[in-house]
Amino acid sequence: MIKPKWTWLPLGAALLWLSAPLPALAEPVAKVGSWVLSLEEVDRALAVKIHELRESKIRELVLEHILTVKGAEEKVPPEQVVEKLMGKVPEPSAAEIKTFIQKNKDQLPNNGEGMEEQIKEHLSDEARKDAEGKVLTKLLQKFEPEILLKAPRFTVTGPEDLSRGDAKAPVTIIEFSDFECPYCRRAQATLKKVTEAYGDKVRMVFRHYPLPFHAKAPKASEAAQCAADQGKFWPMHDLLFEDKAGLDPADLKKAAKTIGLDMAAFDKCFDSGKHGARVTADLTDGKKLGVTGTPTFFINGVRVVGAQPFEKFKNVIDDELKEKEKEKK
Repeated sequence: MIKPKWTWLPLGAALLWLSAPLPALAEPVAKVGSWVLSLEEVDRALAVKIHELRESKIRELVLEHILTVKGAEEKVPPEQVVEKLMGKVPEPSAAEIKTFIQKNKDQLPNNGEGMEEQIKEHLSDEARKDAEGKVLTKLLQKFEPEILLKAPRFTVTGPEDLSRGDAKAPVTIIEFSDFECPYCRRAQATLKKVTEAYGDKVRMVFRHYPLPFHAKAPKASEAAQCAADQGKFWPMHDLLFEDKAGLDPADLKKAAKTIGLDMAAFDKCFDSGKHGARVTADLTDGKKLGVTGTPTFFINGVRVVGAQPFEKFKNVIDDELKEKEKEKK
């Protein structure tokens, strides 16, 4: 374990440091020309990371406590609890070693010949990890620890016109997304599953966040906004996120024609860059919220980053629905 390094101050200096006023959140902490960075923006960007570190440490301390309690029951030190409950892990058989080599020979040096001892050691380590995991899972199931730490909640301001679902839904999912981002495309299947599972309990809101290294993303967002002018944002959204969708200007115009837009109106909107400022405004709002990658979701203000599995969304949504039910009582 890495121990923190402590710097000892003389008593007078320490008292002076303790009495120094804390900086105001709006106080500038950095400047580049006319650009100013405030402490509030820094804290907002760090909020999720701090939460993750706290949660990780909480889980570590909870497990230490469980092992201490179980150690007292088993009359062994906490660090020996898993070993005792796990028992002897069987060594991999010659047949298992041979099967592993056969399945992985293309990735092994010399097709795995002469590597039997290394493979045996590897399989033993994997079997041990698996056994340890099962013991810890059973302990957690038995003690049923409850993590009470709440995730940080962000206030997401800005337009919510690109939405689908009941406006009065108890849960709103705001997605900052990029039409050129493969992870955003992957996330669409999960969002569809969320909609199917929760129906009118969830409303979806789209916000533009074209990443700087995706050259085609800004114009794709503009094309989607032009489609929104004709009431067809979501058909365009769905089409642009298809696996083989192209995002060159000609592809975007083809997509507009496919969904039945008035092409004269679309071309005028798209070619003029009418919605460039809107896309930039969404991007600016996202940056203020600490968004650095896509997709980034805010579920009633709780941030979820990346193409997460359905279960991640389910956990947050279920918690939010429970809170809404409590508010009714």
